[in-house]
This record gives sequence, C-alpha cells and structure tokens, in this order.
Amino acid sequence: MVKWMPVKTIEHKHIQQRPDFWGLLNPKWSHCNKGRRQSPIDINPDLLLFDPGLQAISIEGNHVSSSQTGTLLNTGRGLKFQVSTNSTVIITGGPLSYEYTLNHFMLHYGRENDRGSEHTISGIPFPGEIQFYFYNSQLFDNWTQASDQPNGLAAIAVLVQLASVERGSSGNSELKHIFDAIDAIKFKGTSTLVQKMKIDELLPTTKHYITYDGSLTEPSCFETVQWIILNKPIYATAHQFSLLRNSIHLEGYGDNFRPTQIINSRCVRTNIDTSNSTNFEASLEEIEQNNVNYKRRLCKRSGYFTYKASGCELEASGLRLETS
Repeated sequence: MVKWMPVKTIEHKHIQQRPDFWGLLNPKWSHCNKGRRQSPIDINPDLLLFDPGLQAISIEGNHVSSSQTGTLLNTGRGLKFQVSTNSTVIITGGPLSYEYTLNHFMLHYGRENDRGSEHTISGIPFPGEIQFYFYNSQLFDNWTQASDQPNGLAAIAVLVQLASVERGSSGNSELKHIFDAIDAIKFKGTSTLVQKMKIDELLPTTKHYITYDGSLTEPSCFETVQWIILNKPIYATAHQFSLLRNSIHLEGYGDNFRPTQIINSRCVRTNIDTSNSTNFEASLEEIEQNNVNYKRRLCKRSGYFTYKASGCELEASGLRLETS
C-alpha cells in the first residue's frame, strides 16, 4: 500500500528549497520578497558607471597572509568557513567609510559547471563564487549587531572559474584545505576544524572591482551590504567541483545559489578604467583635485562624472571591459 505524504508537508518542504518563498516563511525575512536592494544581481557592462574616486581595497590584520584557523560548516544551503575569534582580517578603502572585520566566507556552486555563481556577468554565470563577509567593527561589536544596521556589512565576491590546462590555469592552492575537509562535513549541521588557510591567497586582487549597495543573499536578506566584486577570478579544477557535488548533501537539488535580483534604481560603479581619451584624463585630474566633494555626490545627480562601458568578454584573467 502506497503511503502519501500530506500535501501541506510537501508544499512546505518545496517552499523551503525555493528562494522565491523565503519571505513567506518568517516575517523577519520580509526583505527577501519585498526589498528593493536585493542581491545578487546581474552585472550589465552597458550600465556600469566609471568612478575614478574608487581606490584599491586595503586588507590588514594579523592573519591576512599567515595561516588562518576556522570552522568549516555544512549549513544545509552551502559551505561556510567561520573564522576564529582570535583572528583579525580588516578591510578599508574603496567604497567603504569604515573598517570592516572578516566574520566568515561562503562557497556557492551548482549541479553543473555552466552555473554556480550568484553574481553573473551579462547573464553569464561562473561555476562558483566565494563571498567574504565583513562587519563594521568601528560601530559594532560583532556580526549580529551589525547585520541589520545601515553601513553594517561589506562583502567581497570572488568568482570561481574552471581551471584549464589549455589556458595555463590550475586550481587555487588554498581551496585544497576546504576540499580535504569535505569528508567530515557531508551532512547538514556537521563541522570540522580547518587550519592553515591564507585569506590573501583566495583574493586574486583588490585593486579593480565593481561595487553596489545590496543585501545578504540568504535569509534574512538584510539590505545592509556594500558589495565589492573583484575583477579577476580564482580557479578550481573539474575534479574539485565534482567532489563538492558528489560528497556534500545540501537541501534542495544541488544548486546552492540565489537567482539574480532586480537592480531597480541602484547605481553600479566600477574603477576599471576603460578609456584612454584626453578628455577623460582631463576630467579625472579635475575630479581628483576635489576628491572629497566628489565622493559625496550621488551617481544620478548633476555633476557626477561617469563613463559608461560597453562590451564584455569573460577571459581567463577575469572581466574585460571595452569601450564603445
């Protein structure tokens, strides 16, 4: 005799697995459905605004290039690396007005190599994405206090590309520490201690990037995150991606990324210089002379110097923008 699961139970399990329904599960998650500044987003090169006032991101602390100790956790939605409380990695500069301290990072991937990243470029996803989450340590004592407050959080997104012998690329050496620990965290709620992680080896460069105001990409979807998407990816091998898919048991069907959200009226800025024109250089020099006032202007107000970029190619070195 076939036993049928109650319809409500089936519906509830199905809703839990679909990001579109997160806002219905808990009133505190209402931002997930009703928010106007949600993440991730698709990066459209035609709508990028060049901002020469965006400086390189500075990374400091006692565990930036030395071995980092933390806990690797299977959350049921993905893999989370929680840094040790005695470790300090701080970012400043760029679009940030405060110091932000690293709290954890997340790894996103898909069932196949044709998807996996949360942010996309011209509608094209990467096989994976690592997101480093920081909290404002000048205004708040910890992640919990900062997560729902203005200027509370910052996130650095690093796209993960498939390593290719033909392109002369190999898997990132620091990712090996994560893959070596997979057997210990196959099921939701399991965790293991990971040592010898070097954060700076997971960050290809912090000089050129794209930035916008957004949210957490999982409940409660608070719209308190300054997103910084680095211009170059890191690499993982096909074997490493296969190991993730076949060894880690997640809720749902293996895709642990949230679909891209509507940009609405947000400004998406970049410091990737795509122009060599004389007029551009003259404008840049004028802006740098009055840099403080320039940074305070909103992107849609009169007088804000912008430069639209168009054309996009995904290369082994990352995102390449060309001017029209």
